[in-house]
Amino acid sequence: MVIPAENIVNETSNSSRVANNMLHRTREKKYKSQSEFRFVFITKSNMEIMDDGFKWRKYGKKVIKNSPNPRNYFKCSNDGCNVKKRVERDREDPRYVITTYEGVHNHESPNYVVNCNNQMPTHEWTLHQPSSLSFSSASVL
Repeated sequence: MVIPAENIVNETSNSSRVANNMLHRTREKKYKSQSEFRFVFITKSNMEIMDDGFKWRKYGKKVIKNSPNPRNYFKCSNDGCNVKKRVERDREDPRYVITTYEGVHNHESPNYVVNCNNQMPTHEWTLHQPSSLSFSSASVL
């Protein structure tokens, strides 16, 4: 590590301050940026990994302390997309799967592109307001 000449001083109080300042700068680099998005979904499911429309590459698996279930790590397989996904079972109730996404995709879902090509023409469907249901009295035998 190279310390700039203006930060080198002879006094012990100032030198410890400079050392603490350098240590603080080193620690700052380890933290993730505040602008990164994180989404968490908790889903009741028997399946460990559910299809969310994107393609993922598994890059790790870790045993979690105080949890009987491991955590799986995935990266988006699209070139240039830095989204990561963590999947694990809830340690208190293993019926639930906790999926954590870090980042935002910079591309459309592959399933979205396929579905856009197979869209139904708009003239074949219409939206209707729900009508109030009328019930007639009927006798039950």
